[in-house]
Amino acid sequence: MNVATPVNSEKLRYKIKVSGLPRFYSLLDPLLQEFLKMINEELRLNCIHARYSKKGNAWLYLTFPTESEQAVALKLLKKYNWKGRSLISTLVTADTPKNNLNSTHVEGNHVAKKPRLDIPLGEQVLMSTIPYHSIEYEEQLRKKSEEARILFQRFGTIIQRKQPPLAEWCAMRKRQLKSDLAFELSPIIPSKKIDRYRNKCEWSVGINPDSDSVAVGLRVKDSMDGIHYVGPPDCLRNLPMPMITLAKKFEDFVKNNSQDWRIWRNMIIRMNEDGEVMVSIVINHHLLDNDQLSNIKCSILEWSKNNITENVVSLYFQVHGEKALADCISTTIEAELLWGQKYIVEKLLNLSLEISPATYFRLNSLGAEELCKVVADLADVNENTTVLDLFCGSGCLALTLAKKCKQVVGIELIKANILDAKRNAEINGIVNCEFIAGRTEDILDSVLNKLRGCNVTVIMDPPLTGVSTGLVRTLRKFKEAINLIYVCSNHKLPLKNLLDFSSVVRYWQKPIDSDPFLPLRIVPIDMCPHTLRSELVLHFKRFCVDDILSTKNDRPSKIYNNRKFKTKFNPRISETITSSIQPSASGVGGLLNYLKKIEERAYQEGLAKGLERKAFQMGYSRGLQCATANDNEDKFKKDTSTNSDQ
Repeated sequence: MNVATPVNSEKLRYKIKVSGLPRFYSLLDPLLQEFLKMINEELRLNCIHARYSKKGNAWLYLTFPTESEQAVALKLLKKYNWKGRSLISTLVTADTPKNNLNSTHVEGNHVAKKPRLDIPLGEQVLMSTIPYHSIEYEEQLRKKSEEARILFQRFGTIIQRKQPPLAEWCAMRKRQLKSDLAFELSPIIPSKKIDRYRNKCEWSVGINPDSDSVAVGLRVKDSMDGIHYVGPPDCLRNLPMPMITLAKKFEDFVKNNSQDWRIWRNMIIRMNEDGEVMVSIVINHHLLDNDQLSNIKCSILEWSKNNITENVVSLYFQVHGEKALADCISTTIEAELLWGQKYIVEKLLNLSLEISPATYFRLNSLGAEELCKVVADLADVNENTTVLDLFCGSGCLALTLAKKCKQVVGIELIKANILDAKRNAEINGIVNCEFIAGRTEDILDSVLNKLRGCNVTVIMDPPLTGVSTGLVRTLRKFKEAINLIYVCSNHKLPLKNLLDFSSVVRYWQKPIDSDPFLPLRIVPIDMCPHTLRSELVLHFKRFCVDDILSTKNDRPSKIYNNRKFKTKFNPRISETITSSIQPSASGVGGLLNYLKKIEERAYQEGLAKGLERKAFQMGYSRGLQCATANDNEDKFKKDTSTNSDQ
């Protein structure tokens, strides 16, 4: 099996993704090599290529030469136990070549391309949506807990390698916690609902590849020629039944409607814990006049009155169009209420929140309550605390803390969410909240200037990609911030953000001029059962950089500046060097610049002792050269005097 060299693109056609492996950083990892050997020798699968997309992943892509061998591998590895781990395999269809697709006529005189896949369509929907659907929930929690532990073991290794002064701090924390981790990892908090827990779902309109007809369901393949391939939703155990029933009814409506089916984009359903349903019908952006839009709205209203028997209390209509980023700040998301209530009400702890089609809210309502409890516990605010909520969304975290603290300031990019936050604060009688719409990086400085002298706790619920280095630098320089709560919704840990918050020295060992935030505790929350993802809540606390550096015995930069390197020179030679061979000013500058480059390179390569050794070698080499030159000069003088005597 080829694991390193490139493979002909014609062979890279039939892939599967195997999840649940130990985290690895190279295909040459011994444990990973053992797994690949087991694939080919024990299971006798003809895997011709293996690759991973990024270092530190816990999954692997395996490629097979034929579609039948791909199907066999998918069946064997669908739920396979290996070294105490439950491996999950899913189908990879993105690289399926076009010459493996059959053309079939469908409605609207449109020719769609049907993918040749032997995997049942329902199975594809399960693989792409809830890959842990066949695993017992206790096993799911164990896997997610192990994933969190491996993530922070890796983070501890990286932080000690890239920040040597923190090694002693990490060792001290391990002794205090009596653990192999320098950070307290709490047990994962399970979801109160295992099935039917989602409060929002988005159904796409596309083509069912089995029936070659228009369908409404979950997308199973990327768009090709503007067409989405979708699969039926019946098998999804994480969705409430009203959402599945409404998808089927909307599918019948699209099929029987006189309009071209391609104008329909999707159907968005929101549902609260009381069972009230909000439906939004979204059409694609086409050149439609007002009469056409009026006819479409009338047909939607007629369909809803005659066919919908579920507890739908709101029906919205929206035209999908590309919006510039500036529009997200200055305008709300346009959605027209056709009939019913403008909002549905969701309970969150002791709050009542009005949810609109544009409101940002966690997909699991009961999981959102657990998240708010954990954040409140870690933040530990009081009547003197000011909470700064960055990327606050619709203000759920901020509003749950508002009655316990002095004031709350929230910043969010999308204006629609800010309007929701302000409205919900007013509904719940909360007056100590201020919500600001804008790009966090642009307005953070002005907000921090107003909070000078306050006791500030920062809460961050950033996008999956994390935040910029500049924003981290700004928060580190804001001395009033003592505690920081970082909510990570991505099962790939944003290591760069964590390193930026915790760094105490730059790569050339020069101390950073701001105190770091170091992680103390991590609380995992299973927000979405049957999926790979769990949320991580990280508690950071401010530490004094001087106190951390004082616990480090070996700091290369200071040692180098104060150390006198010993040499094994002959005393006669060293006296000669000191007295007669004084370097020029330009020579000293060049030597210091060269030594600085050596120091930087030695630190980058992890050669802590290389600096001292290299400097010694330089001095020793120069001493030998000078000594040789002096010996030659003495010998020449001696020979000259002998010749003159003769």
